[in-house]
Amino acid sequence: MSRLSIIIPFFDDTLSEAFEETLASVLACRPNDSEILIADCGGYTDPWNVGGEGVKFFSFSANTPPLQALNETIHYAAAPIVHILYAGTDVSENWTQTPLEYFDDPRLGVVVPTVFDRRKTKRVFAKGTIFSRGGTLRTVRRSQLSEIQQATVIPHVSAAFFRKAALMQIGLLDSSFIPQLAYLDAAFLLQECGWTSVVDHRCRIFVRPNMLPTTSPFVWAKQLERLYFRWMGRQTSLWSIGTHLGAVFSDFWRHFPRLKAFQSLLGRLFGLASLAERNTLARHLRQIAEKPIVDELLTKSRKAA
Repeated sequence: MSRLSIIIPFFDDTLSEAFEETLASVLACRPNDSEILIADCGGYTDPWNVGGEGVKFFSFSANTPPLQALNETIHYAAAPIVHILYAGTDVSENWTQTPLEYFDDPRLGVVVPTVFDRRKTKRVFAKGTIFSRGGTLRTVRRSQLSEIQQATVIPHVSAAFFRKAALMQIGLLDSSFIPQLAYLDAAFLLQECGWTSVVDHRCRIFVRPNMLPTTSPFVWAKQLERLYFRWMGRQTSLWSIGTHLGAVFSDFWRHFPRLKAFQSLLGRLFGLASLAERNTLARHLRQIAEKPIVDELLTKSRKAA
């Protein structure tokens, strides 16, 4: 059985070139005991016949929500460790070695790799992201490493390693969120369930930032607000509310007078409808706790890791 399932999503046919470069990079450096899976709802035609090189395609209709396609591909992954790489990323020789070593710890659920800017290969682009108490998502870079010890570290959308058993326990990624924010939600859920995470400073992945998934300022702000009430909003002290209002105002002022400032503010206002998220989260956590499969998942993880 494979130890690692490498999943490359293909959601947008305008990124065919970036997708093919990422796939070629993975094939050139492919580790032993691994499988390569493609979550394809962008209609990839496989002109290079990579399917003949052991690459498995999971094809979905064009109107399939991207994260639904990704979740179904994760479900069919044969390995206990899942590595998700988005189009526009490149890997180097032995890039999976240290992440797999970390997973020898049976309680580890997530490994966050170090991502470099492909245009400036010595520049750290991201060592994960953190969600502030004010409800903003910030990328962790070299000068902010001390913050990693004080917050839940969330994988950057470009690349992440997950223990499949951990993802299955929380019901995989929430497809109602955009990819980066689905990672945020999953990271907090995994933490609530007792899984740990680590930043791998030796795993080097290179990314072209302009190729990463994007969304409108309105959707981004609305979903951030939803996640704030889902996670940070459980602390309803005057201090936490003031911190949140300050973060919203700071974000608005940073982009003012551009249209983005008003789109983000409108998204935050629409996100106020998510006040009930804390109740939804509580029910979800109870459902996870009631599943009699936690010990079984840990046993499988220990055997497979």
